Formats: sequence, structure tokens, C-alpha cells
Amino acid sequence: MKHKILLILSGFILFYSCKKESINRTVKEESCSIQTDNPGLRSYPADSLKTVYYTGKNCGLLPLNTKNYWIYLDSFFTDGVFQKAQYDTLRFEKTFQSIPDGLIWWQANMEVGLPEFLYSSDSGIFSIQERYFSPTPVWDARKEFSLFSGETVSYLTHFDDNAALGKSVKLEDALNTPAGQFPDCIQFEKNARTFRKDEIFFKPGVGVIKYSQEKAPPGSPVIKLQKISTLVKFHIE
Repeated sequence: MKHKILLILSGFILFYSCKKESINRTVKEESCSIQTDNPGLRSYPADSLKTVYYTGKNCGLLPLNTKNYWIYLDSFFTDGVFQKAQYDTLRFEKTFQSIPDGLIWWQANMEVGLPEFLYSSDSGIFSIQERYFSPTPVWDARKEFSLFSGETVSYLTHFDDNAALGKSVKLEDALNTPAGQFPDCIQFEKNARTFRKDEIFFKPGVGVIKYSQEKAPPGSPVIKLQKISTLVKFHIE
């Protein structure tokens, strides 16, 4: 009798173990959706941009997920004079979908040189902004930053309605911050003389490593330092 009970228990344990192992094998980590679309120069009617609750992961030049975050040490200046430093956390927790093409657009909660509303493909970052002085509300998409061939490229860009010159440079040396060492970074620069200059040091697949902003005080043609953001920690799923 005891022998039969042991056989039954052994069989039950073996069956349960196999079942548990099978369950473990079928549980997969949520996959990341690779983004390849190029919405640059598209226009969307205002009612085609809908707020959505999106929990997916978007792979691209900038990895996007509601669980991702980047912590920066932000140093603030008033016309070049240091005022204060504080830690701020960049998140993308609000999402929108453009109905004609089904793209997911992400809204940032703070500025580190990236567009407030953006879409990231595997090779570029795009902004979407409401068109100025349009008789009917329209959203226009534009490419802001992208990968490029060669070591340096220059191009025309903008600060909202202000024209600017852009320059992108592949950096030879790794960038070191409290968040780690980052090789193969790209420096994106936008410069509107007498108005504003932004420098963004970017690691593809991670995000902004360092950001600095200079702006001209009202009534002055001379740009002065206003903000420096340095990455100190990040979490990407």
C-alpha cells in the first residue's frame, strides 16, 4: 500500500513539474515593436490625432515605453548666471495615435532638446506640431534628428517658427556621465543666431546623454546659457 502511494505521489510530482516547466517556457517577455515608418512632411487633421492608452514597447532611435525613464541633473541659469540645480525625471506616459497611419506619438513631460510630441523610427525622431495661422486646425509632422552617412552633416532646421542651422556630428570619444560611459554618440546642434542655440549629445538606443540650451534675453541679440541637463540614471525595458 505504501509502495502504491509513493508511486502515485511520484507520478503527480513528475506531472506537475512537467506542466510547470511547460508553462514557464510559454511565458515570453513582451516584444518590442520596431518602428520604420517615415511620417516626415505628413499633415493630419486635428480630429485624426486621438488620445490612446498604449502599453506596448516601441524600438527605435529612442526606445519608448511608459515604464522607461531618464533621470537628469538639471542646472538652471539666468542669462549665464547659475541659479539652481535639481534632479528631474523624463518620462513618456501620454500617448496619441494618428488615425490615418496608426502611428503612436509620445508626449514628454520635460525638455531635454527633444520634441514635446514625438515619434521615433529606427533611424529618426519626428515632431508633430499644430500649424500656425491655419484656418482649420492641422498637425504637421517633421523630421528633427536622424542617423546619417559620413561623419558630419549640415542642414536647415527650426525652433518653432524661427529658422535655424543644424549640424550633426559623430563623436569619436565616448561620453562619460554618472549614468555610465557611452561610445558612438551623436552631437545634434541647432543654432539660430541672436535667438537660441541647442546642443544635444545623443546615444542611439538610449537617448539624450547631455543637453545644453542658450537663449538671448529679451531685447538682446546675444545668446547666453540657460540650462544644462546631464543624464545620471536611466531605465529602459
